[in-house]
Amino acid sequence: MGAKKVRSALRHALYPTRSPLETKTVLLLTLPVKIGGYGLCRPEVNYVIRPKADEISISQYAQYEVDICWPDRRTIIEVDSYAYHAKAEQLDTDAKRRNSLKAMGWKVTTVTAGQLSGDALDVLARQVSRDLGARDLAPDPLLRDWLVSELS
Repeated sequence: MGAKKVRSALRHALYPTRSPLETKTVLLLTLPVKIGGYGLCRPEVNYVIRPKADEISISQYAQYEVDICWPDRRTIIEVDSYAYHAKAEQLDTDAKRRNSLKAMGWKVTTVTAGQLSGDALDVLARQVSRDLGARDLAPDPLLRDWLVSELS
């Protein structure tokens, strides 16, 4: 029985994210609804986007490494920790990156720790589901809250 659970859990393993907050975000959005997740399809993490020739004039950078990405749906989640993204220089960089990505046709959602519980998490999941063109699948609130507490 234990080996079966481990094999099931490994299906959700991704390449290493850059922070615990990124890992928590991916797991909450992609784990099955029956255990408190939102059942979204598996994303890429630390995905590199390079502007095409016709996008260079609207791009601030030669490439973008984004936190969580569904390339086939041109959908990105950028996870912002309070510590790293609080300085003016980082806010400026973030704004340039996101504006460029949006101009190139990417849907960009920003996530903070404050969005990863309760009703705010439900809304976030619906927003990302819409960007992905996926069905809204909401877990039972008790299961959702249990999973959030387990991942904290």
